[in-house]
Amino acid sequence: MQPYMKVSIYLLIAFLWSWINWFIGLHYLSTGINDKTINQFVTFFFIGVYGPSLSAIITTLYFSGFFGLVDLLKKLTIWKVSPKNYLIIIFLPQACLASAVGLYSFFIGNDGGFDSHSHAIVAIPSILWATLLMGPLGEELGWRGFLLPELQNRFSAFTSSLIIGVIWYCWHIPLFFAPFGALVSGATLSFLPLLFYLGFVICLSCIYTWLVNQSKGSVLISLLFHLFINAGIALLFFPELKDYAKELYYLSIPAFFLFTVYLGVTTKFKQKTSANK
Repeated sequence: MQPYMKVSIYLLIAFLWSWINWFIGLHYLSTGINDKTINQFVTFFFIGVYGPSLSAIITTLYFSGFFGLVDLLKKLTIWKVSPKNYLIIIFLPQACLASAVGLYSFFIGNDGGFDSHSHAIVAIPSILWATLLMGPLGEELGWRGFLLPELQNRFSAFTSSLIIGVIWYCWHIPLFFAPFGALVSGATLSFLPLLFYLGFVICLSCIYTWLVNQSKGSVLISLLFHLFINAGIALLFFPELKDYAKELYYLSIPAFFLFTVYLGVTTKFKQKTSANK
């Protein structure tokens, strides 16, 4: 009974912390969108993003004590993993976004070409730092550090990925009505975009699980993967497409889906690390 209670309390705290802050932020926007209300929303958006990791710390401390919390935090320091995993972390998001640029050029319009002389390289460090604070740091200790091992104690890696994918999707729901924060944010909500976003999140959840299980339970690995996905570095080199980032992420979904299928066929998501047992 305790494991289910542990997960339930974790989810309750994570959702309450995030949703309360995000709804407060949305309340400010309801009075009108201007510089002041946007800044107020951004403040509560950032606070809310840390719900999953904060909940992981609180729940672990309550159920497992100080030493359990130390074990959880140590997952942020596991960096000695296969070089292949680092290559995937860096290049898979860029390859998927590059495929999206190709699809955009073929089906929609001119992509403006690759700008090899842009200042994109100089901008990468600052973009990565800002992106780190906007999601990866606030989420990964919770989703992959706490929740994934808890679920894999009772379910397969694939089933655990599906469960986390649905939970992760639902956690974003208040941001569906915000200017940013989720792929469907800032647009009129309709069935197909919501369905595509669900599929995208589930595919990502499967890839995260595989990476973490291949990396001795490393949260650092999942954090870095999250970082490179959100940063969209490949798009920096196509300056004429800067206003079409959302469309390009939608167009990257087929590539992420194909990679997920490849993992399913070749690995069946059966790997579990000692950290997950």
